Amino acid sequence: MSDTDGRGRSFADLLLDLRVQAGLSQEELAERAGLSVRTIRELEAGRVARPRKDSVRLLSAGLGLGAKDAERFLAAAGRGSAPRAVVSVADPAPTGLRWRGTRPIPDGLVGREDELLELETLLKQNRLVTLVGPGGVGKTELALAAADRFSGADTTVVVVDLTTVQRDAAVTSAILDAFGTAPGTSDLDDVLSGRQPGDLVIVEDNAEHVLDGVATVANRMVRSFPGVGVLVTSRIPLGLPDEVVRRVQVLGVPSNDEDFAEIAASPAVEMFSRRVARVRPDFRLTPANARTVARLCRRLDGLPLALELAAARAGSLSVETILAALDDRFRLLSGPRRFGAPHQRTLADTIAWSVDALSDAARQLLYRASVLGSPFTLDAVVGVCTGFPIDAADVPMLLAELVDKSLLQPVHEFEQLYGARYKMLETIREHAYAGLSSQGDDLTEFQDRAVEWCTTYVAGLEGAWSSPDRDRRYRAANANSALFEVALERAAALGQWDVAARIVLGFRIAWQYQASVAESGIRWATVCADNVTDKEVGGMLRAIAGRLSNLTGDVHEARRHYGEARQLIPGETEMGLVARGGWVSSGSHLLDTQSLAEIPALVEDARKHGDVQRSATVQAICGLALLRWGRLPEAKELLLAWEAALVNPGVYPDEIAYMALSRVELELGNVTEARRWAELARSVQASDDPERTKVAGCLAMVEFHDGRYDEARRLLDQADADIRGHRGYFDYLVMLYRSRLARAAGEAEQARLCIRDAVSRLLAEGRVVYLLQVLPEAVAVLHALGRNEAGDALCGQLLAWQRTMDPPMLPTAWAVLQESCERATQASGWPKPDPAAAVQELAADVLASLS
Repeated sequence: MSDTDGRGRSFADLLLDLRVQAGLSQEELAERAGLSVRTIRELEAGRVARPRKDSVRLLSAGLGLGAKDAERFLAAAGRGSAPRAVVSVADPAPTGLRWRGTRPIPDGLVGREDELLELETLLKQNRLVTLVGPGGVGKTELALAAADRFSGADTTVVVVDLTTVQRDAAVTSAILDAFGTAPGTSDLDDVLSGRQPGDLVIVEDNAEHVLDGVATVANRMVRSFPGVGVLVTSRIPLGLPDEVVRRVQVLGVPSNDEDFAEIAASPAVEMFSRRVARVRPDFRLTPANARTVARLCRRLDGLPLALELAAARAGSLSVETILAALDDRFRLLSGPRRFGAPHQRTLADTIAWSVDALSDAARQLLYRASVLGSPFTLDAVVGVCTGFPIDAADVPMLLAELVDKSLLQPVHEFEQLYGARYKMLETIREHAYAGLSSQGDDLTEFQDRAVEWCTTYVAGLEGAWSSPDRDRRYRAANANSALFEVALERAAALGQWDVAARIVLGFRIAWQYQASVAESGIRWATVCADNVTDKEVGGMLRAIAGRLSNLTGDVHEARRHYGEARQLIPGETEMGLVARGGWVSSGSHLLDTQSLAEIPALVEDARKHGDVQRSATVQAICGLALLRWGRLPEAKELLLAWEAALVNPGVYPDEIAYMALSRVELELGNVTEARRWAELARSVQASDDPERTKVAGCLAMVEFHDGRYDEARRLLDQADADIRGHRGYFDYLVMLYRSRLARAAGEAEQARLCIRDAVSRLLAEGRVVYLLQVLPEAVAVLHALGRNEAGDALCGQLLAWQRTMDPPMLPTAWAVLQESCERATQASGWPKPDPAAAVQELAADVLASLS
């Protein structure tokens, strides 16, 4: 394989070519790789968007690829864990007029291949392309590499460095100088006339400070000289009708500190590591230093200039020291860069160059917005940042100016869910924060405004849970979660714990709409509970910490918080019912019989409470707990009571309860009814809900038990795409049914990987009850792998569980176990005194057997 094979071609085409070159049929490759013929067929047809890493490795072995080619093969599948390849540029152009001006650095780009491919296409189809982005984002290197990639043997590339041009009127002279003409002896027409399309590309670099001059000349060139292509880099678009604008983004950074493969594949980490190796040849990214490097790259926003300047310091400072010193990043990253534009030799100069060009009102808005956290919404800006010289009516226009000048970035992710949002790079935010701090009492004034605005905002959320537009209102609040963090920090610093508690209590539901920010909610609910004097308020805060802990998968912590809350809040109050319901739910995960015993009294108290919506919610929670415990008729009764309450105002459909009804009917063998409830779950889930795993997985289960394996597989593919983006509450079901489908297709190795992942996640999260649904499938997989001794041993233990312990396995899991246990005999030593510990011990043994 060549480097091009690993980068530029589709995986489907590459697999087909390599199989043909190896002289193998699909059946022969399937046999060699241990995969099904159907899998090979689907991959070569391009119907698998992102093949599993283990499947790709099996294919690599089946094709007989060497180590280097195997890594390229993984990279072509989008599954490579090796460091990202540097974008290559062409060989140097011949001397003369074929290339005039600065040439691209041979390894100047990392992680920009997609942008380069797009720019190459744009330059072929458009006469004027402008790359915009904040200072230091790498616009120049990307433009030079794109021009190099686009240019052919007969193409002239002329690079015009505009950094020293001080007047708009001097732009034409700068272009002529770049062509090498003698001053005053040529007109622009002389060097542009007679060019054929593709003959000439002019790169105008750093145009933002002479924008009018560049726009005037560029407009003339593309309108009058059809053989000329113009590529501009600027922090601000030119604003011409023929202009195609592309925003250059910062390099991708790792989303976590734990996954070494993800850290190594991050473009920001790759660039930083390569630059450090220039000053420290012995430097390598390793599991030992990966966490520090990942954090450093995130703190620097993946901004190439900042990464480069930080790497230059690694010759005399350790990476740990550089990370620790980033609180004063402008002092640390002040050099020693001795090339490039004068305003890009230090990080401070780069940011100041853009800020100084702003109008006074825009500059003040940037300074004030630095207290909002990131991202933030238009409403937050209006509520916190207005006042002389900023009028509320001018805020949209000023935000547009900041976006145009690349000091703010619009957040398009989940835009339909959360509306228009903006983010500020941490480097820019620190510069703006320093500017606000230098203006007397302005910093504390706007921090106090943030507290006031958030307190008023949460008061307006009262009653939102029972309103028809509750999703919209809570998501709108969630969009400003960073600002609420700022307000809570300020209230805590002032010792205003009652104010902080009101904010937490009012914001509690909004935290539940995004698991990634739930950790912040847990922290603040706990801190406020420790500091408020009112015990009942403290109990309510503990209940919130319990709900959010459950959302993040920490069932043990949820149980602890709920347990403390139910001791502090009267059990018949609304929050008391919440605490008791959460205690029952978390206890059912942990096989705690006390939780089961609480259900009758809890349901009775909820019905007496008088709030139909609260009563319905409690019955749904208890129905789910009973379903986990295998009490299917009782679970169905409570869930149907919830469904009957939907006729009441303030009670709204919920996909989780519908899914529970579907699961109950499925376990009772009523596939038609299970399908009806699953379809209802799909109908009430928001079309733009980012967490679609749960409903897709529910529908896949119905299709599987109805014998429609292809449709089940399609739905699981949809759910699996969500799992890659976040940790979902129902991920284990997706993995469980993937294993069952793989086993049915004879793909035992694929089944092993799926069921091992499911067991591992449930064991780590402490959701013990679900292990009883997964372990029977592990028995079947062990037998499919030919590990009969281990499979029979586990089967004997599970048979003993089913006959001596409570809760029993659900019918679908029990059926799988019975199919796999013809030779097994019931294990001795049962029943066990600690059910949860017994299941976890079995799960640990399974992981060892599946390794």
